[in-house]
Amino acid sequence: MSGNKKKKARRFEFSIIAGSLKGKVIRAPDLDITRPPLSRLRKAIFDFLTPYLDAAAYLDLFSGTGSYLFEAVSRGAGSALGIERDQRLASSINQQAETLDVADRLRCLADDVFEAIPRLENNRELFDIIMIAPPQYQGLIDRTLQYLQKHDIANRDALLLCQHDSSETRNIAWLDYEIVQHRKYGNTTFTILRQDSPTAS
Repeated sequence: MSGNKKKKARRFEFSIIAGSLKGKVIRAPDLDITRPPLSRLRKAIFDFLTPYLDAAAYLDLFSGTGSYLFEAVSRGAGSALGIERDQRLASSINQQAETLDVADRLRCLADDVFEAIPRLENNRELFDIIMIAPPQYQGLIDRTLQYLQKHDIANRDALLLCQHDSSETRNIAWLDYEIVQHRKYGNTTFTILRQDSPTAS
């Protein structure tokens, strides 16, 4: 056997769980920097989210493989925007959105989250649901929440979902967001926050 054969690029594959794209297979390059969440985890959190997704503007920070973006659009989000720093992951997401004919509703920007958030504010883009699922143990949820408080990109009563290790729940400063609930799935917890409505004048 020839020793000159190129190694086949490693890829993740996962299926969309429910909605209009149910069963469609999404592929993402395995770059050893991210991995798609387990299907049971995606199912649990999106079963919760589905009633809020109808025509919603969904923002996915730290998009990774894009699994949450495709699930959101499949379940009825009016638009889904991802922010992912790695150009290869962002390009993969956008190519598959084209293939699945949802590129009019789903796109991913190759950008740093903390540079993208002020740009979204400058563009006057507003979102109903914001998913925050960063690499763990780096204090990124705290930093992201601080940015979201400084930059107005959330609609009134918007939901923010923060994915983190269950052991970190007490260590994160939730600022003055309303904590709707903590949803624990083994070692992973989603803390669901609500953007406070402005006080009526």
